[in-house]
Amino acid sequence: MRIAFLVTYLLGIGHLARTARAADAFAAAGHDALVISGGMPAPLASVKTAEFHQLTPVRSDTTFTKLFDAEGEIASDALLASRIEDIGRQIDAFAPDVLVTELFPLGRRKLAGEFEAALRMADGALTLAALRDILQLPYKPGRKEEAEAYLDQYYHGILFHGDSGLIGLSDSWSLPPSLDIPILETGYIGSSVVEPADGNDGTGEIIVAAGSSGVGNALFRSAVEAAARRPDTRWRLLIGGADPATRIAGLGTLPPNLIAERTRPDFRAMLTRCDAAILQCGYNTAMDVIATGVRAVFCPFEEGGETEQLQRARAMAARFNSSVVREQDLSAPALLTAIDSCITAPRPDFSGLKLDGATRSVELVEATLAARR
Repeated sequence: MRIAFLVTYLLGIGHLARTARAADAFAAAGHDALVISGGMPAPLASVKTAEFHQLTPVRSDTTFTKLFDAEGEIASDALLASRIEDIGRQIDAFAPDVLVTELFPLGRRKLAGEFEAALRMADGALTLAALRDILQLPYKPGRKEEAEAYLDQYYHGILFHGDSGLIGLSDSWSLPPSLDIPILETGYIGSSVVEPADGNDGTGEIIVAAGSSGVGNALFRSAVEAAARRPDTRWRLLIGGADPATRIAGLGTLPPNLIAERTRPDFRAMLTRCDAAILQCGYNTAMDVIATGVRAVFCPFEEGGETEQLQRARAMAARFNSSVVREQDLSAPALLTAIDSCITAPRPDFSGLKLDGATRSVELVEATLAARR
């Protein structure tokens, strides 16, 4: 099987990380797998064994209303046209039996032209839309119906990278009964492996993180104040984005019991050692929590009217008694109250959730392609 994945992450790296893990699983199973990536380069989230092609990258901000180039300028028509041409060349040369589009058509509408180009170039291939567990419904009237029309016209199935025992696709996006398209539920794409790491960083600490992107400033400011009010506990802030040093400097004078540093590759190892973690609730972060069993306080990202992380955090709280502090309620007292509740509660048992969605994706696509042939 020759399988191509087209993905562009615009803010957090979750879409790329999920796609890369799936592509590597196909490569490990003996298939030819190619990832065409249109977001900013992110080596820690990229493929390990599958083929990889980097388009001229674009990115967005928390409003998701504009596309920017790598230098922060508005992405030009010429840049977007060159991406479409590049995608066409890659698909033509690779000649996939299967094309997987990450999030599109139920998202990434600003990049519809390049996804359409890939779909046309891969005419005759099995085409699948890969979706995370929770989707954001479009605000503009008619966009939901437009997305579903794409599914009806171009697609043979949906790879649902979630677990309906926690959250089902219909909980965030209910497809109309008239749309007869199979939903292939893979379970979550993650890993239960926690790579060993030297040292004891994280032991007995409160870890605060907001992923690898540049979001979470309000969370970090509240955490600094909370640490100052709880001097007998060590706090550690892990800060991402293009310029973590500037973000750290912007926090001002830090209390002596708080460490602020850039995000680290041994993040999971530290989660296994800490007393509790204050985190947002993106897909990958939820996978980190499930894999490590850390006691977590979720502060979901809600800027720009985003609801995905809030819905996931509430589902985790309902099933596993995690704490949730919403953005609108962020304060040092709120974090301290949530941490106190979290630390005294039993460690959550996440064993009912499986993280082998990449392997399951291979099995489902193999069976679907065989049945089609």
